[in-house]
Amino acid sequence: MLVLSVGFSGVADGVFAGSELLLGACGCSSVGGAAKSASNELAKVDSGCHKDTLSESGAELDGSSDDSDSLDGQILESNHGAGAILELSSLRVTRQLEMLNILVGFEQANRYALMDPQGNPAGFMVEEQTWSSIFGRQLYGMHRPFKILVMDLNGNPCLRISRPFSFINSWVSVENLENGQIIGESHQEWHIWRRCYNLFASQGSDMSQFARVDMPFLSWEFPMADEQGQTVAGVYRDFSGIGMELFTDYGLYGVCFDSASLRQRQAASGTLIPLADYDLDLDKRAVVLAAAVSIDFDYFSRHSHFGPG
Repeated sequence: MLVLSVGFSGVADGVFAGSELLLGACGCSSVGGAAKSASNELAKVDSGCHKDTLSESGAELDGSSDDSDSLDGQILESNHGAGAILELSSLRVTRQLEMLNILVGFEQANRYALMDPQGNPAGFMVEEQTWSSIFGRQLYGMHRPFKILVMDLNGNPCLRISRPFSFINSWVSVENLENGQIIGESHQEWHIWRRCYNLFASQGSDMSQFARVDMPFLSWEFPMADEQGQTVAGVYRDFSGIGMELFTDYGLYGVCFDSASLRQRQAASGTLIPLADYDLDLDKRAVVLAAAVSIDFDYFSRHSHFGPG
């Protein structure tokens, strides 16, 4: 796969500078008991995901009659398995506790529960496990490769988020498991102290950049702006309590997919940032979700505490 490493033109002139405005809590309601419910459901589907992975990963490109050949060039449509997740205005993403990591520092596979704005379970993300991945997690730390399945509430894999080994800058791709097509990619951009990402969506055989993140050192907020500097989406790390933050690998995020959820965040925080007058399609939302996983791993996983930024 050709790895893109360039951003929009004019980045050096600040045309695409990320917003540094502090934002409040995302427009998602408290997850409370729903997080526990989602965690229980996740445990049920986690054990069976490997068999599903084998069958789904063998999918081939189907040809001219596939739904991906829509007039607007989108790969994902509303009837796709991930449609019910990506069509939500926002998601609450919860990274599950890793008890062995807490007790003895043994890095375990990442697992995430996805919830809708009302706190109801919407899906799951589970890291695929092989013997090589188990050893790789201990040897490579934050540089390690991984593959994460995005699953619906029935435990059916519909997307795969893949990250190869990276020595300095990480990048992830998101794949449609129904036909094996790459939907898009998120690339971390090196900076001595800022937290920068470039997001790309597939356009035929090419990749087209649709958003950029450029935030300061130690930022917990990652608004994604288009070429005109208008915010189209965002990933926001939420505080989960002193004990959870200091002594566990628990993570809680708000992922905003459209202007409505971003506007709710603005209203809660009392800040104003320019918002785009359009909403992202499902392909770009899938890339935003993949970027959320990459941001979590790069800056908020226990192994990432020794990383750049």
